[in-house]
Amino acid sequence: MEKTVKVTKEKGPFELKMQFFGLPLALLIFASIYSMPTPPGLSYAGKMALGVFLSALTLWVSESIPNYAVSLLVIVALPLTGAWTEDQALGVLGYEVIWLTFAAFIIASGMEKSGLARRMALFLISKFGKSVNSVLMLLIAINFLIAFVVPSTTARAAMMFPIVLLVVEAFEVNINDPKNNFGKMLALHGIQANNLSTAAIVTATSSQILAISSIKDLTGREVSWMQWFVASAPVTIFTLVAMFFIGKVLFRLPKSEKTTLDLTKIKDEYAKLGKITLNEKKALGIFLFTLALWAMDSLQVKLFGFQLSLVMVAILSAALFFLPYVGILKWKEAKISWNLLIFACGAYAGGVALDETGLAAWGLNIIFKRMGVESMSFIVLFAVLMFIASFSHLLFTSKTVRTIILIPTIIGIANATGYDPVSLALPAAFCIADTITLPPHSKVNLIYYGTGYFTVLEQMLYGVLVLLAKWALMVLAAATWFKFVGIV
Repeated sequence: MEKTVKVTKEKGPFELKMQFFGLPLALLIFASIYSMPTPPGLSYAGKMALGVFLSALTLWVSESIPNYAVSLLVIVALPLTGAWTEDQALGVLGYEVIWLTFAAFIIASGMEKSGLARRMALFLISKFGKSVNSVLMLLIAINFLIAFVVPSTTARAAMMFPIVLLVVEAFEVNINDPKNNFGKMLALHGIQANNLSTAAIVTATSSQILAISSIKDLTGREVSWMQWFVASAPVTIFTLVAMFFIGKVLFRLPKSEKTTLDLTKIKDEYAKLGKITLNEKKALGIFLFTLALWAMDSLQVKLFGFQLSLVMVAILSAALFFLPYVGILKWKEAKISWNLLIFACGAYAGGVALDETGLAAWGLNIIFKRMGVESMSFIVLFAVLMFIASFSHLLFTSKTVRTIILIPTIIGIANATGYDPVSLALPAAFCIADTITLPPHSKVNLIYYGTGYFTVLEQMLYGVLVLLAKWALMVLAAATWFKFVGIV
């Protein structure tokens, strides 16, 4: 059963107004900042960096102009206004985050072509999906496992969505029956398990890659794949457990509802795959090789005499997918989202320019004095920042935009208060994929919202409760697990 999931979202009246007024508003913002006197304590370059960034942010949020076009304008505007030099603006294309994102697209293309993740999902359900509870738990586990293999939330949703529909069909779920909550739970679990599992693996989405690149550039501290996993995975697993039980309470299944699964159709789909193919074996081999190098981290030096960084391992993995006899891809088969890469270049340039011109530190110092941040204890400040990091997706639907705003800002707050910046910025990065409250907040949400099994209010209620549970777990981890692993 192969289905192509294409999501299109019609803009509402408010979004259409935003799109119409976004460009004039962006120009007005830029003109206002350009014409105002440079504030005391801030450089002219910092003022212009603010003008370029806020104008671009307005255009990104309003979607008046395609995001990649805005990013190209940012690259031109930074040197033109004196905010950054031309070499600095053009040099962003060579940053680690861009190469890592590029490699992630190639790896995702190879895994998708191989069909390995689909085989794994169908196998697990056909073997262990005996009841409602077991199927729900299996779908959570599968979403967690394939986050290792497929570094894209949308690609994972597109792969899992047809399988969820198979399960719905096997359970004979009636969409018109308001008492039938199993369809709701399957669809909402699809959203939440996909997005929440992402937090455990740094390479599961490009925005997390962007986050650790920002941390490295702004603090000089490098976060390895294994360090991220060890710190974040326990919180993620407990959040998924909380998600399961919260869903069971919110959407109780009536006693009369079918609770056993006819696995015939699932087994038929699995049987159609036949024996594991050569391409699947090759993809599995490249994946295990990549995962091993990421997990080894500094042990590579002892074993090989040299160490490949996270980005170099990803590039090597991408190259293996193209090699004759070893790989399975041709260049034209690689689904590289060039518009996202260009968007990331402009967004990253604008964010880094804010820091390097001194604007971020200048603005944050003013804000902190009024907020009294310097008098907050670490745990209180941590709780406030994690809440903001998690629920900021209600304002900024783009994970990339939120990353370039949140991470430098939180590092600035840490520096101003004297706390270790990584202790605050890295846990905040674990919240980047918390986009589970409303359909427009991610493509994953829209894919499952298209089933019609749940309402916007039901998704919001479930999402808010789960994110509050995760927030409580994060605060608890700050006092326990994060200290044990050396983050705090």
